Amino acid sequence: MKKLTIFSELLRYTWKSHKSLVFVTVFENIFSATLPLINIVGIGAIIDALMNELSNKAVMNIILIITALNLGVSLIKYVLTYLHNIAARKASDKIQYDYMRDGIIVNYHWAQDGSVLDMKKKSMGANPVFVFSHIGNFIDYIVKFSGILFIFSILSPLFIIMISATSAISIVITFKIRKLDFEFENERTEDSRKLDYLYNLMTRYEYAKDVRINNLKTLIIQKNAGIVATQLVKLKEFIRLKLRFDSLSVVIAVVQSVIMYLYFSYRVYIDSLTIADYSVLLGAVTLLTSILIGFFDNIAVIDRMTARMDIFLEYKKWMRENSDIFATNEIPQTVIDEKHNQIKFENVSFVYPNTDISILRNLNFVLKDGEKVGIVGLNGSGKTTLVKLLLRLYTPTQGKILLNGIDINTIPLEQYLKRIGAVLQDFNIFAYSIKENVVFDNNVSEDVINNAIKKSGFAGKVESLRDGVNTILYKELDENGIELSGGEGQKLALARALCKDTGILILDEPTSTLDPIAEYEMFSSLHDISKGKTTIFISHRLSSTKFCDRIFVIQDGVITEDGSHSELMAQGGLYADMFEFQAKFYRENGVAL
Repeated sequence: MKKLTIFSELLRYTWKSHKSLVFVTVFENIFSATLPLINIVGIGAIIDALMNELSNKAVMNIILIITALNLGVSLIKYVLTYLHNIAARKASDKIQYDYMRDGIIVNYHWAQDGSVLDMKKKSMGANPVFVFSHIGNFIDYIVKFSGILFIFSILSPLFIIMISATSAISIVITFKIRKLDFEFENERTEDSRKLDYLYNLMTRYEYAKDVRINNLKTLIIQKNAGIVATQLVKLKEFIRLKLRFDSLSVVIAVVQSVIMYLYFSYRVYIDSLTIADYSVLLGAVTLLTSILIGFFDNIAVIDRMTARMDIFLEYKKWMRENSDIFATNEIPQTVIDEKHNQIKFENVSFVYPNTDISILRNLNFVLKDGEKVGIVGLNGSGKTTLVKLLLRLYTPTQGKILLNGIDINTIPLEQYLKRIGAVLQDFNIFAYSIKENVVFDNNVSEDVINNAIKKSGFAGKVESLRDGVNTILYKELDENGIELSGGEGQKLALARALCKDTGILILDEPTSTLDPIAEYEMFSSLHDISKGKTTIFISHRLSSTKFCDRIFVIQDGVITEDGSHSELMAQGGLYADMFEFQAKFYRENGVAL
């Protein structure tokens, strides 16, 4: 009963998502199946006409009718195959898009979770569209099988009983083989994901330098060899088991053929079959032999894939439950004061999902409109996590974050993020043009783009390029693409944030890859860049926080100090110790503060 429910869900999903594919698949397989039946019956009709010594004209009429039927059905099938290829391509593109979209809309903390990636990979093989292609084959087999059984019922009813008895054994064997296939594919999912990761390590440009400099080749080869060896052991056991069942299945098919040939030859010998009937039955036997294993194999495939649909439905259900942040885009726009940006944390705590690791605990503070706040602390203290909560990459475990008195989780995500410009510590540059890296899909003028590039300090680089902002970055998609240095990439990332012209600006280590001169120039311009904006600034270079109105010191997920640079220095706490330590290091090494 459960499988029937799942199967109906499969059909419903496929019909809802890909109606054209359903139509052409059904009719293509119907017309494809009728062709061999027309030929079998046609040959019998011609032989019967010749054996009964009909006139040449009558024989030619039969030949013309059969030829016309064959040609008509072949042409229709050709058109349907063409339409099927187009519909299948559209369906494949939509499936790919759906999985790409899932990667974007799923809550951030699940994006690289191994169990989720395994479930996603398994669900791809269980996608209803792929299952429906087997249903199409099933329709083909059903039409052929029905035609053959009809021929047997007229010419040799007893044979139906004989073939049913031997086929029952084939069904059991085929289902067993498909169960082995299903279990083997499930077992190798995790290994396949690990191999995919190794492939990315060896082929993706961002890993190329580390792989070469640190001689990762040996480690990668060892990891690859270990996974392949494990898979080979599993594969050998799988092939050994499957070979037994496949051999038995072939033997049964051969026995069925021998029984058929002997039985029909005997019927001719005792004059209970005509030569024409014999030729039709031989054609039917040949066709039956070719489809019998495939027919039951296809049933087993559908049965196994229907069982696997559980995984697909589970994945879809899981996606709905864990894409709630993105789902806020479906709610109506919230009325928010566009000119002011006050941020308030109320008893905000955060624990990583499925762990007991507490990162932030009971944070309570207010960022006033236009205020510049620096956040400092030791590594792992929770600085970047605080920013990710503000960017709604994470949701607080408890407490609320308010924007102008409104809980940010009640604001549509896209509407909310339009108010924030951010440069993250682990920003990415994409293999597209400089302009596309700055504006993405935002509809902004050239003046706004150029102004953002100028403010970020990236204008000099852009002006030196022949194609300016239209220059393609990296060579992954264009052989003429250029590579940016770490500092240049950081300036581009800052231009991206400034181009949004938002009221809230988040800068997470915005100078970490800049040289001292470029860093000094950026610090000098930060006051102007952040003028009138509510700004959060994270930096390990504590001298850079002097321009901030206030500085928070986070220690073990708690704000332990709050004040201006001079106030915190006077307190003599962690901030003062860190600042003095850095100052001493820079003085000893002749670096300007």
